[in-house]
Amino acid sequence: MYPENWSVMDEEYDAWPHSVTVQSPQTAFWSLHVYPPRQEVRPLVKEVVESIQASFPDQELEVLPATDEVADTETKGVDICFFYLDLLVEARIRTVKTPSATLIWHYQAESRELEEMEQVFRAIATSLLQNQVPVP
Repeated sequence: MYPENWSVMDEEYDAWPHSVTVQSPQTAFWSLHVYPPRQEVRPLVKEVVESIQASFPDQELEVLPATDEVADTETKGVDICFFYLDLLVEARIRTVKTPSATLIWHYQAESRELEEMEQVFRAIATSLLQNQVPVP
């Protein structure tokens, strides 16, 4: 589930990974990538980080390991920040393994917008995880 005033920007269900991206009316977006169960997450997180770097080739990314709890589920991933057009951009990548899938979501926004949207991002992730059973 996502806010009514957001729009679906991209969907892929025909091949792995399945994915969907939703965009806020401003700059924020939230992307989900669904992989087969038991997929290794480190190379996938690295791939997402590399895609961000490729989108902003002249920017130096600061990438820090991160853990978080969403919907009573521990998530692992990285926090990223970088400057673009004199704005601080922040991104979060989180992963969860379930019996039916490996989930990776990535959300990103300009830092002030991220602060405002953090609860929305968490609500989207919570709605996702409430329909999944995490692997211990």
